[in-house]
Amino acid sequence: MESLFKSDAEVKSSLAFLKFPALRDHPRHTGDIWLKGKRIDDELGNLWRIHDGLYDFSEFASIHPGGQDWIDLTRGTDITEAFEAHHIRAYPETLLKIYFVEQATTPRNSPFTFHEDGFYKTLKRRVRKVLKDVPQEASKISDKYADGTLAAYVVFAMMAAQTDSYIIAAIAGLFLSMTTIIAHNYFHRKDNFRMYYFDLSLMSSRSWRITHALSHHIYTNTVYDYEISFVEPFFQYLPMEKPLLVRYGSWFYGPVVFALTFIASYIRMLLQVHEDGLHTFRKEALLPFIIPILMYLTSNRTVIEVAILFGIIAIAGGTHFSTVGINAAHHHPKIFHDGDKPRSETLDWGLHELDTVAERSDINWSHYLVITNFGEHSLHHLFPTLDHGMLKYLHPLVMEVCKEFDAEIRERTQLKLMAGQYLQLARVKPSESYADRSSSKSKRNQKG
Repeated sequence: MESLFKSDAEVKSSLAFLKFPALRDHPRHTGDIWLKGKRIDDELGNLWRIHDGLYDFSEFASIHPGGQDWIDLTRGTDITEAFEAHHIRAYPETLLKIYFVEQATTPRNSPFTFHEDGFYKTLKRRVRKVLKDVPQEASKISDKYADGTLAAYVVFAMMAAQTDSYIIAAIAGLFLSMTTIIAHNYFHRKDNFRMYYFDLSLMSSRSWRITHALSHHIYTNTVYDYEISFVEPFFQYLPMEKPLLVRYGSWFYGPVVFALTFIASYIRMLLQVHEDGLHTFRKEALLPFIIPILMYLTSNRTVIEVAILFGIIAIAGGTHFSTVGINAAHHHPKIFHDGDKPRSETLDWGLHELDTVAERSDINWSHYLVITNFGEHSLHHLFPTLDHGMLKYLHPLVMEVCKEFDAEIRERTQLKLMAGQYLQLARVKPSESYADRSSSKSKRNQKG
């Protein structure tokens, strides 16, 4: 009988200098395990690596403006890409000399470059200059959308309990999903209370800071991308030999997996706590249950009835979140996936990010759709700490730099990208040249 699983030997990176991750096939597939594997691969002990320098940020952690978690989580790892992407201003670079220990003597376990005259560093320098002209009102509008969507979730959840309506519960689930996606706008940044809106979904903002911000955003669509490995063997996005059941069966069992996303995430967290000890339980994991408690206290429903309604909320929310988010404009046969031939062996990190995403042209016109559906995704990957509402103001500059470096931002509709996801799941043959994937210039590029 053909196995659903692929061994380490069967999955190789087509990117030079990127080794197969340690612990990628660990049975307990969590963010902490991913970090443990990265520490094994980077071999830095208790130091941090940025480019070819080794640093000791132990004393800096408590005063880090972004919050201590970012420093504690990345101890013992190469944080070059994370440092570059999360610091647009030049000032953090001036602080590095204070914490410098020594020069690294081994090459980085990364295919990505940050040359001063390369695409990303050039773009970042120019973005610094225009950010002061970006209306600050954009981020305030995002805050209002975040709070308003959360309020809508609470109201519809309580209405569902009052009326015992499964339909209203499903609507509440939709608002829960959108609240969760909006919270993703906040956990990329320094610590703030809105990032904990994410935890209302039964998922963990801390875990997603690892699996999404430090893995997926840095190593998008590669063997190091947790959001690729996490869904294996049931969804195999990389172009390689796969069983027919996975290639085409995923089209049919996918919705069931999507529906259970929130619930399964919480169960997995409880299993981790059981295995690692109660001290690993985080208090924000209690936040999701504020809503069913309110549902129970403000209605005459029994505990069982409220539990059923909350289950419907979680299933509806998980379905929407995963339908939008697992793809999130990253999976289409024309988009780079590890195994495909990259544009070059020494790859500018910013160009890699553009090669692994496509914009959804039918949602980027709306600030609310952008922030609730992972919109403006190309620019978000390039500058994850910027509020989603600010990204549209960078378009002219980004298009200008793209023209200089023969880069592109692809655009397709949401429907085409959803269909493309299933074509990618069925794809087994890697593309053999970059030209095979660069045939669809975006409207923004053409206008530029």
